[in-house]
This record gives sequence, structure tokens and C-alpha cells, in this order.
Amino acid sequence: MDLQVIAAPVIGGIIGLITNGLAIKMLFRPYKEIYVGKFRLPFTPGLIPKEKNRIAAAIGKIIGNELLNSETLGKALCSDEMQNAFYRKYENIAEQLKENDKLLKDVLEEKGFSDSIEGVKGNITQKAGVSIANKLIEQNVSMTILDYGVEEVLKNLNPMLRGMASGAIEAAKMPLSVKIDNLILEKCPEYVEEYLGSGYEEWMDKPVSEVTKQLEEKFPRLKYQIWIVYETFMDKKSENFIQELNIPKVVEDKINEFDMAELEKMIMEIAKKELNALVWLGGLLGM
Repeated sequence: MDLQVIAAPVIGGIIGLITNGLAIKMLFRPYKEIYVGKFRLPFTPGLIPKEKNRIAAAIGKIIGNELLNSETLGKALCSDEMQNAFYRKYENIAEQLKENDKLLKDVLEEKGFSDSIEGVKGNITQKAGVSIANKLIEQNVSMTILDYGVEEVLKNLNPMLRGMASGAIEAAKMPLSVKIDNLILEKCPEYVEEYLGSGYEEWMDKPVSEVTKQLEEKFPRLKYQIWIVYETFMDKKSENFIQELNIPKVVEDKINEFDMAELEKMIMEIAKKELNALVWLGGLLGM
């Protein structure tokens, strides 16, 4: 058998493997320009470092305008999964309260609601509402809500975009959390005053379990009403909040902050299978 018949495809395959592997490396390497004297070597820096700002802006626009627009985020933050998660959390807390035999005033004092207890002689329900609102903010309830929503959003992104967008979305959560905190401060006192009413002073000397059961009897649809308030708020306000967040810009800035070695590692981990397939395809075509 002619050796050339075997050698030519083998050599061609090796060349294909090497060139495709090198081409993938040159997407990222070198990270910076290399000069010999006054002359910059061709293909330095690599394609992605060279075009990093443009790529970051393009990805920001895609994620902000197409994938994480107000409609997508609004649906995620009010999805069935989000609603069910809220109901489960509500029911879990309610069950714990039904098993608590401590007096309501003692529990409130333990939790730091001292303003509510000291204000029994005054307008207790209003003071309780303000105190509860402040405590909800201290407990970072708004961020808990957003954590559910962000998890739902990221779950629906492909792995590469998820890796690039996750940091940016995390950065965007804080200003949105502030907006929700302001809403809690604005609306919570009046809701607490409405639901507690004049019976609050009587409840202070009752066990938490008894108060919880009485509230459930008086307001059997309370958890649904809370969700409707949240859903209505998100429907009316989320678009304005999301526009103020300027997600395309947040994503762009976050990608630009990535160190190139870190960005290369992230992309290689996400697309390792596909990039390896390109290398082997080069070998196959070369052969």
C-alpha cells in the first residue's frame, strides 16, 4: 500500500486539529497588544479582548431588550412558580405561628417591635404598621421576593447567556429592592391598621397561636389578597422600574468589568463541548 495514501489524510487531520485549536485560542489570546519596537504584531490582542467593548454592548442590548425586557421580567416575577413559592412560604410561617404558645406581646418584644408595645396607649395600629414595615425592610423581604424572580428568569436562559447575565442581574436587584422597600413603607402601615383594627390591644395578651387562628377566621383569603396587591403593583410599576434600571447598560458594564482570563474561563467552561466539537471537526475536514 502506498504510504502517501495513509500519510496525507493523517497529516491533513493533524493540521486541521491544530489550526482549529489555535483559532479558538486566538479568540482570547493574547489578552493585550504585543509590540516589537513600534510595530504591533498582527492578531494582538485576540479577537474578543480587541472587541470586548463592542461585544459587551451588543450582549447588553440583546439581554436587556429581548431576554430581560419588562414583559419577560414582569411575567417571571408574577409567574405561577413565584405565586406557589409565596403561598408555600406563607403557609409555612402560618403553621409555625399556630404552634407558638407565647404571648403576642412577648414575641413582638423578642422580635424588636418595641415601638408597637410601647404605643398601646396611643394609635397602636398605626404605630404597629410603621414598626412592622421597618422590620420587614430589616429582614430584607424585598430581596427574598427578587431572589425567587431572578431564579425563575435565569432558569429560562441558555447556559452561555446565563453565565454572562447572572452577575448583571444580581447588580440590578439592589435598586429594584429599594423600590419595593419604599412601597412597603408607603403601604404597609395602612394595611396593618386595616387588618388589625381595634382588636389589637386585646390580642396583646393572647398566645400567638390563638391570634393567628383568629386572623385566619377573620381574613380567610389574606394570602390571596397579599398576592393580588403584589401582582397589581408589579403590573403597574415594574415597567417603569425596569426602564430606570437600564439593564442593557448594567449588563454591558458588568461584562466590561470581567478580567479577560476570567471571561475566557467562563466561556470555555460553558461552551467546552461545542468548542471541542469544532476542533475535531477541523481534524475531520483536514483529513
